[in-house]
Amino acid sequence: MSNFKRLAGGVFAAALAGLTVTTPLHAQLPEHLRAYQLSAPRASGDVVGPMFNGWIKNEDGSVTMIFGFVNRNHKEIVDIPLGPNNYIEPAQFNGVQPTHFPVYNRGGFVGRQERGTFAVTVPAEMAGTEVVWTLNHAGHSYSVPGRAVSPAYEMSRDPAAMGSLNPAIRFDKNGAESTDREGIYAPLVNAKVGTPVALTAYVQDRGDRRGFDVDTPFFPVGTEWVMHQGPVGATPVFDNPKVDGRQRGETDKQSMSSSGDWSETTTRVTFSEPGDYVIRLRVDNFLAPDSQFDNQCCWSNAYVPVKVSN
Repeated sequence: MSNFKRLAGGVFAAALAGLTVTTPLHAQLPEHLRAYQLSAPRASGDVVGPMFNGWIKNEDGSVTMIFGFVNRNHKEIVDIPLGPNNYIEPAQFNGVQPTHFPVYNRGGFVGRQERGTFAVTVPAEMAGTEVVWTLNHAGHSYSVPGRAVSPAYEMSRDPAAMGSLNPAIRFDKNGAESTDREGIYAPLVNAKVGTPVALTAYVQDRGDRRGFDVDTPFFPVGTEWVMHQGPVGATPVFDNPKVDGRQRGETDKQSMSSSGDWSETTTRVTFSEPGDYVIRLRVDNFLAPDSQFDNQCCWSNAYVPVKVSN
């Protein structure tokens, strides 16, 4: 063996031996670097950070900015009430952001992210305005600016490669309609602690897949009801909150070769704590070959405010 190989091997072995008996490298870092956001996630006490997911230029000159979040904890579900630890500037856009941050672990590129939980529209007369969301938690403070600048973050409302579009959501078949992340709000629902209450919406696949000859079938839209805002520590219990497109197709026997009819989606939710809540309904086309959560296509939001009393 050459002297170089013998020396290199000895150094490498010594380094390994040193690592097994010395203080872990993470603990050797200065305190401010131990909290760096690329460090290994912890069970609790880790970063909850705001994320800017992209922007859409609208025909009237306004800009819609889309936000999500990441909860790096792998056990701790975090609640951050609206206020000094959870706010948006300018103040006119404040109040629509989530206060409830569940734990996600989707794997792949998106990992622990929850994308597109809400959006705000900056009117044309405020062109160039930054919308900044700030979250403070467990000694960490992060602010993310929404900017309609980078083409890399620009998104489109146009059909995806095989005709998929954001689904439509209505709370009344003849009422207002959501086809984006900003969504619509249902009329206030009143509920009592411990008594299940039904939440209902109508959903529609707007995509048009005629003319696309693909082996992958197109399934109906999927739906998921999640807590968006609510009292700290509250854990509403949903009855069958998530139905993906494959499950809905087996139940409804719908063909999704072109835009479908309106379908009803309902969940029953039981609240254990009184207070003011907002429940988010996400409707998606994630089983379509041209639609993925990773790519910000194709889903829409809608929100149900609920007042819960004893």
